[in-house]
Amino acid sequence: MFGSVIDVIIPIFGLLMIGYVTAMLGWFDQTAIRGLTRFVFDFAVPMLLLRTLSTINLPEDIPWDYLASYYLGTLTVLFSGLVITRILYNWTFSQQVVSAFSCSFANTVLLGIPLVMLAYGDQAALPLFIIIGTHGFIMLPLFTILMELGKIGRAPISTLAAKTSYGLITNPLIIGLLGGLGCNIFGITLWKPLDEMAKLLGNAVTPGALFALGATLAGFREKMQWKEVPFIVLMKIVVHPLLVWCLATIVFGVQIELWIQVLVILAALPTGVNPFLFANRYNSGQLLSSGAVFISTFISIFTLSALLSVFR
Repeated sequence: MFGSVIDVIIPIFGLLMIGYVTAMLGWFDQTAIRGLTRFVFDFAVPMLLLRTLSTINLPEDIPWDYLASYYLGTLTVLFSGLVITRILYNWTFSQQVVSAFSCSFANTVLLGIPLVMLAYGDQAALPLFIIIGTHGFIMLPLFTILMELGKIGRAPISTLAAKTSYGLITNPLIIGLLGGLGCNIFGITLWKPLDEMAKLLGNAVTPGALFALGATLAGFREKMQWKEVPFIVLMKIVVHPLLVWCLATIVFGVQIELWIQVLVILAALPTGVNPFLFANRYNSGQLLSSGAVFISTFISIFTLSALLSVFR
């Protein structure tokens, strides 16, 4: 059992460390890191979503119990983090929002896809992509609305609606998701040369995402707020998966064991890079979010290994 976990963890975090060391030594500069990250987000992952969802067997009914288990747990952690940081720290509302999302926003793309697919194979594709596909629809608009409220106080409804709508329709992950679902529902088959191109791009997700994540972390290592980060890390990699597991098994009674394991692993993932990107965009909470990404990712080497050992 332990050997099978090592077989999953070493390739995942080994590639991540290669990216980290390469960037730390200056062999891969910030321009290259941004280019690789954009390639993964804007091209490779959308093609993987498109190709996978166009051929997968979709469930006949929407798995509301599965979605509720993840998102009720995620939103509970988010708003709990918002309240707790408001009580504990003298921060602006925008900083509280960045902290709350750092507690609840998992790295589902750069780390979740490679980890789950390598650990479970194609049988985990459907539950994995159900969460990844809905993640952008639920979390990104909420993040945008709260950050806009922090930026301009009481933002006009029209402004919030325009910003969130534009962000959604221009998000490459959403485009890949909708394209794959459309092909599946209407029985559209990709022309073979196009399918091969999509396959090649999709195959680049695992090495590209892990290398990009490691290289990105190298830029975070000197930008941390050590005092506040442990609370965020505890919420993200301990409270979040524990709450999701309780909801899936006790409250909603998700029946498929594999789906429960995928849910818990996704919740146990470290903080994603999106909170840092939003913090940069709104110029608030950058040090906090970068520290959360850095520390939670390296601690997750051990927590995810332990979790996979229990499951496998």
